Parts: sequence; C-alpha cells; structure tokens
Amino acid sequence: MLLRSIFLVFFALAATAQAQEPWPAEKPEERQQAVLNEDGGRAYIVRPAAAPLIGIIKPGGPSVGDLQQHSIFLGSGWADSALRAREPRLGSLLANIRDQAQRDEIAQAGVNNLFGPTLSMEKPDVAGQRSISDLEIQGILSNILKDGPRPNAGSIYMVFLDPTFSSTLGPLVADKHYIAYHAFFNAAGAKVHYVVVPYQPDSQGGYQIALRALVVAALHSEETPR
Repeated sequence: MLLRSIFLVFFALAATAQAQEPWPAEKPEERQQAVLNEDGGRAYIVRPAAAPLIGIIKPGGPSVGDLQQHSIFLGSGWADSALRAREPRLGSLLANIRDQAQRDEIAQAGVNNLFGPTLSMEKPDVAGQRSISDLEIQGILSNILKDGPRPNAGSIYMVFLDPTFSSTLGPLVADKHYIAYHAFFNAAGAKVHYVVVPYQPDSQGGYQIALRALVVAALHSEETPR
C-alpha cells in the first residue's frame, strides 16, 4: 500500500511538472531543417509535420523587433476572384492573427506592432503550369528589387505561389518534403530574406503555414549576421 502511494505521488508530481513546463511542444529540429538549394546555398524548410505557431518562441532567443512583410503573389492564378480574396489576409499576416495565444507568442518574439506597414503586389507575368526552382525565385526577387526600395533589416519577402506552380528546392519538392521554406541572398547591396509559400487549397491552413514561416524566418534573420 505504501509503495502504491509513493508511485501515485511520483506520477502526480511528474504530471504537474510537465503541465507547468511552457516549452515542451517542439524539438529544435522540428522547427526548421537546413538544406542546400540548387547553387549550394543554405535554405531552411518548414516540414509538413511542423507544429502550429504556438511553442516556437524559446526563452532567451532572438528578438525580432521591427518586421515588415513584403508580399509577392506569383502567377496569373491570383487574378481569379476566389484566390484574390485571400490576398488581404495573406498580405498582412500579423494584423490578421485572431488567436490570443498566437498574439502572445508573437509578443514574446519582440513584435509588438502587428499593424505595421506592409507591401503587396501581384506578378502575373511568370508562366505557370510547371515546376519553379529556388534559383528562379531569387531571380524574380532580384528583378523586383531593381525597381523597388532597398530592403531594410526587418524586411521579409513572402512569395505566394498560385496553384499552377510546383515548388522545388534542389531535389526536394513541396508538400512531400516541405510546406514552405525560407532563405536569403545578396542583392541591391543588401541581404534579402525571403519565404516561399506553395499554394494550399485550404485557406485557413495556408494562412497558418504562411504565418509560421514568416515568424521562423524573422527569428532566423535575427540570428544571421548582416
């Protein structure tokens, strides 16, 4: 009887400790995974099994500070009225957070202004119905930056693909190996941090994937020397 009571107390204490631990949800390797793109550069994939946004901000981690989202809706498919209706939400990911737990998570990353300025554009002149590589994405962004403002330290470029594109990253393909990825390259005299978000049929799921990818990319940009 005494031994049984000891075991019960032990399990109760273990359960209490687990309930009080605020960061058990996600192992570091589940947050993102480093891979190589076509030219040997480093990119970071968000894996299909990745957890929701809650739990990715760790105590003592980097603080994001000012964050400005630049969105490029790539492909003529975004001219469809049903897809275009998604653009305001995807183009202002932080401002459209409705879950208080996610707002709290964002605040822990140092982002206190969810309603900062954002920039969005459609780019329908890139032919679809095919695979699109990371190097081609970089080339498209480079051309956009030639005529646009120089990115600042808090700029993250979100590239939203229409349904006709199949994203590839070296030998990896979207939906099988990743649901989004982020990387950086040098252009216009600055380091350009960008995220590629393949199309998701479910609008809510697509929003959550994009939000997670934005936050993870922003955190990583703070860890990366400028």
